[in-house]
Amino acid sequence: MASKRRLDPLLPNSFKHKYSFVNGIIYHYVDEGPELAPTLVLCHGFPDLWYGWRYQIPFLVDKGYRVIVPDLRGYGETEAPYCPPNDIREYGAKNVCKDLIELLNQIKVQKAIFIGHDWGGHIAWRMAVFHPDRVISVIGQVCIGLWIKKCVFICCPYTPPQEIFLSPEAIAELVPSLAYHVYFAQPKAEIELDSNVELIFKAVYRTHKDLIKLYDGKSLLGPIGEALIEDSPLISKQELNYIISQYKKSGFHGPLNWYKVRRVNFQDEKGARKHITIPCLMNYFIKIVAMNDPNVIPDLFKEMPKYFTSLTMKYIEGSGHWVMLERANKVNELLGEFLDKVKVENGKSNNHDSHDIKAKL
Repeated sequence: MASKRRLDPLLPNSFKHKYSFVNGIIYHYVDEGPELAPTLVLCHGFPDLWYGWRYQIPFLVDKGYRVIVPDLRGYGETEAPYCPPNDIREYGAKNVCKDLIELLNQIKVQKAIFIGHDWGGHIAWRMAVFHPDRVISVIGQVCIGLWIKKCVFICCPYTPPQEIFLSPEAIAELVPSLAYHVYFAQPKAEIELDSNVELIFKAVYRTHKDLIKLYDGKSLLGPIGEALIEDSPLISKQELNYIISQYKKSGFHGPLNWYKVRRVNFQDEKGARKHITIPCLMNYFIKIVAMNDPNVIPDLFKEMPKYFTSLTMKYIEGSGHWVMLERANKVNELLGEFLDKVKVENGKSNNHDSHDIKAKL
C-alpha cells in the first residue's frame, strides 16, 4: 500500500495544485482530500495567498473533508486582469463570487462550506447573500458532495448591503483604523508596494507582540522606510520567501483593485438580502475573532447577531491579524469543534429545534 502523502506547511509543492479557466481567467487553487467528501472552500485575504491556510489544510483533510483553496482573483498564480483596459467591475465581490460558483461547477461540487479571512471573509459572507442555494442546504449524501452547509469567517464582520453609498474617504472618517483603504485605492500604492515587496512583507507578517506601524496617513512605507526590521517569530524565512516570490511575479495590481470597487459593490448589492434567514438547524455560524487585530474593531461585531437566525461567536485571545498562523492550533480546534457539531446536526430531523448560541460581546 502506498504511503500517505504528507502535506508540509513549509513546502508549498507538497500540496496538490490545479488550474482551471474560470469566468474568463486562469484560476489557481489547491485541491486536497477525497473527491467525494464534503467540501470546504477556504478564502484568503490581503495581502495573502492560498498559502495563508497552510496550517489548516492538513488538519481539515485529516478530518475527512475535501479542501479547495484558491488564489482569489488577482492574487498569486490566478490571473489579474489589468484595469484599465479591463473594467474594474471584474474585481467586485459579486464577480469574485461568480468565480467560486464556476469553480464549484467545474469540480462538480453542488454545495460547500465557506471559510474566509479578511477580504476572504467578505467574499464568504457575500456567497451567502448572492448564492444561498450553493452555501446552505438540507442534509445530503456525502458521496455526491451534498452536506449541511455553513459559513465560517475569521477577522471580517458581516456588513449587510447598504442603502447609502459611502466612499472610502467617508469610511475612513467613521472608522479611522481603515484610513489605509484610501491609500490602497491610489495609483502610488501599487508603485510603492511593487517596488518594496520584501520590505513590505517583512513588516506585515508580525505577531500581536511585535507589530510595526505600517501606515502614517500618507504611505505604507512612511513608518518603516529603510529601518532595520528584525525577523518575526510569526513566520520562517522559508515561508516568507515563498510569499515574497509570488508577489514579485504577480505584483500588487490585482490585490489592490479589491480596494477600488466600493461603488461597484454598492451597485451590485442594491436590493440584495440583508438577513441570513434560514432554518435554525441549518444555519450555525461560528465567528472567530482575533481580538488584538488592529484592523478589526470589536464594536463592528455587536450588530451582527440581529442579521442571523443563528450565530455562534467564538473568540481567540492573544493573536493579531494573522490568527491562522499565530494561533494555528486554536483555530484548528475551534474549526474542528464546529465541524463536529455539524456532523451531529446531520443526524437530526429537519424538524428538530436547534439552539441560538450567541456569545456576549
